[in-house]
Formats: sequence, C-alpha cells, structure tokens
Amino acid sequence: MPPVPSDPVLLDLEILKDRCSHGKTYCQQLLCLYELSQDLGCSFSDISSRDPGEILRSLLSSQRPELTDRAQAVINFHGLSPQTVAQIVAEEGVRVWRAGPVEVYNASEIRQRFLQLVKLCQDPTLVGLTLLDYLENVPLTEQHCIIELLISAHDCFSLTCHLEGIRRVLQACRHLTESHLAANQEYSLMVRLLSGIGRYNEMVYVFDILHKEQHFEVLLRKQLDTKGGLQTALLEYIKRCHPGDSEKHNMTALCFSLHRDIGHNHEQAALIQLKLIQSRAWEYWMSELVELRSALMKALTLLIDAAESYSKDSCVRQSLRCARLTRLLTLQLHLLNNSHQTKLINLDRENLMEPILELPRFYQAVIVTEAYDIQPDWAEVLYHKVILAGDFQYLNEFKQRELLRSGVFQQLSDKCKLQPPGATGLQNLKRVLGYCEDTYTRYKLALENQFYDVTDVLMRDSQTRCCLTDMLSR
Repeated sequence: MPPVPSDPVLLDLEILKDRCSHGKTYCQQLLCLYELSQDLGCSFSDISSRDPGEILRSLLSSQRPELTDRAQAVINFHGLSPQTVAQIVAEEGVRVWRAGPVEVYNASEIRQRFLQLVKLCQDPTLVGLTLLDYLENVPLTEQHCIIELLISAHDCFSLTCHLEGIRRVLQACRHLTESHLAANQEYSLMVRLLSGIGRYNEMVYVFDILHKEQHFEVLLRKQLDTKGGLQTALLEYIKRCHPGDSEKHNMTALCFSLHRDIGHNHEQAALIQLKLIQSRAWEYWMSELVELRSALMKALTLLIDAAESYSKDSCVRQSLRCARLTRLLTLQLHLLNNSHQTKLINLDRENLMEPILELPRFYQAVIVTEAYDIQPDWAEVLYHKVILAGDFQYLNEFKQRELLRSGVFQQLSDKCKLQPPGATGLQNLKRVLGYCEDTYTRYKLALENQFYDVTDVLMRDSQTRCCLTDMLSR
C-alpha cells in the first residue's frame, strides 16, 4: 500500500479524486497543483493563477531531479505542445551553461540531468534545433557555453537519430575548432568538445591539430573517456597516421592501462629488431659479435616487457609466446658467450632438426621447439644424441620430462634397423632398452635385436617371467 499522506489537505484531495466519478481529471489537476505549491514553497492560489509554461519553468529551474514526474504531469494535464516544452527545456539548458565553466565531472552530471529534461519533450529534435538557434545569441567570449550547448544539441539529435541535426552540429564544431579554439590555443576546450560529442572519426582534425601543436597529451586525461571510445580512436589514429611513433603509442596505451596494446607494441618492436638481424648473413654477425649481442639484448628487453604487459591484461597465450621467445634469445646469447656459433633465431620451422642436434643439452632443444611451436621427431633426436653419440645424460633429461614412452623405444629400434648404428650403437640401444618400463616391449625389442642376454635375464626373473609367459601365450 502507498504511504498515507500526513497533510490533511492532501489526504482530502486524494479521497476526493478517488471517489469522484465525473470530475476525476479536474480533481487530479487540483491535486497536482496543490503538490506543486508544496514543492515550490508557494500558495495554492499563486500556483493556480500561473501560466502552465511558467510552472514548468519553475520546476525545471529548481534543479531537483525528483520533480521530473511533476513536470511531466504539468505537461500532460495542461496539454503543453512539444514546441512549448522544447522552448522551455532549451531555455533551462542555456541558463545552466551560461552560469559559467564547471569541472568535467560536474559537466557530466549536468549533462545527464539535462538529458532527463529533454525526454520530457515528445520530440527531442525540437530541443536540439532550439539550442542551435540560441547559439546565435551567445557571444564568442563564452566558448565554454557554446561547447556545452553543441554537446547538448548533439545529444538531442542522437536520441532521435536526426542525421541533419547531427550534421549541423559537426559542421559547427569544425568551424568553432579551426577558427577560434585552435587560433586561441584553447586545447582543453577543444578536447572537451571532442569527448563530449564522441564522434572521433568525424572529428579526427582535433587529433591533427593537437599533434601538430605538440599538445597531444591533453587527450590522455582518463576522466575524459568513460566508454572507451577515445582510447580506441587514439590508438587507431596513431597506427594509421603516425605508425612509426611507438613512444606516443605506448604513452597512450599506458595512460588508459591498455596493457594488451602495450604488449603488442613491444612484441612488434622486438620482431622488427630480429628482422634487422636477419637482414644480414649469420656469417657477418659472427665477426660482429658485440653488435649482435647488443641487438639481441634490445629484442630480449622488449619481449620481457611485452610478456609482462600481456600478463597484466590476462592475455595468457600472448604472454607465453613472448616468454618462450625470451628463453630462445637468452639461450642464443648463452651460446654466443660460450663461443658456440649455432644459429637459433630467425629459422624456418622445417629446418630446425640440424640446430636441435647441435645443442648439447635436452632442455636447450625444448626451448627451441617451444619457441617455434613444433613437435619434433624425438626418436630421430635420440637416435643421434644417444644411440650414435652415447649421451645418456640427454636421455635422462628426456625421461624427466615424462616423454620416454613405449612408442619411443619401438621407433628407436626401427631406426637402428633402417640405419645400422654399428656395434657401439647397438650396445647403446641395449642400454636404452633398460630404461623401458614396459616389460613386454623391452623383451620384444631385445628379441628383435638379438639381445639374448637381456631376454634371458627377463625370463629368469620370477616376476617378469610370469608376466611375459602370460602375454606371449595370448
């Protein structure tokens, strides 16, 4: 139930309205007028003798948002025309904005309040057109007021998608900016107009002026951008019109905490650095190691920053990609510092086997495969590193990564049949089979390679013999 009015007059009027059958509309008007007299602090006779337009003006000028419903009731009960309402709403807008400059936050609040008033009019376009008419009477010395009226007019036209009105506003904005604001170096007002209108693609000339006059930083005030449109437009503008200005791009992205864009920019700069290295033969760099290390360090630093920026924006995949490339560059520097000339950067994914085989440690091979996002033929790698070279430390590292499965032993055995490794290689294969935890696979491969001493040991062991007997009988 609605609360019972404490005012006896109001209570009586409510009862009268509810019980009246034929004069209900008139009773509602009486009730509305009485409530208005209480809201505006004047007598009933005073409010009832006023013109409806004057009553509406008083309500709007009170700057009390809770009276918006009262204003709508006045419009409905007295049948005020949309033209009259538009005139009164526009007058209130002019009065507020001519009162003087306000802070950005207050301007936003006033703008939202004014939009509520605009919606009192059945056709907001009429309010916008009236505001444009009022602009002719505002002196150029009141540039702040002109800007806010243009923004308010644009809001009105945007509510009804009135393209001609929007076109007129944009035309007036350009004239004001180029003829007056730029000439008087009113850069803050220029940015207020830009952010208030919010049509950044149509007003890109503001970016051009601020860039030319070296006042681009006034665009980087976070309170200007509440919907993210400005930051996107700024980054697109820099990429399109000033693609080489990475400093301005990073400054913009950092200002708006666009860590993904910062990461992307750092990553691209690192890739460009690697392309510069690629533009010369590797043999050249082997004679210019100091310059090569310096170039690699630049790329490495950029990639570290890129990975960190990506991670701040929860871009896991991109951060991991940069981290893997960072490890590759670190490994390349490590090899160079130890007089190892193997090239690991700027390689084709199809030609990675040779450098992988040249690396002494398994973890180094993993760094390369992760950086290039490939899954190599590990059996081929083990054939060369363990079977031929006898590097069982390499095999132990391989096992620690839980990659030493039964299929790998089968592949190694097959490779030894296709490419006989010699007596030493076969002894290494026999030793490799000792790492196989699958008893049946170990027995089968030992039998295939005529390692009868291995099969004898397996058959003599009581535990493995039972297992093998059962499996061989199937």
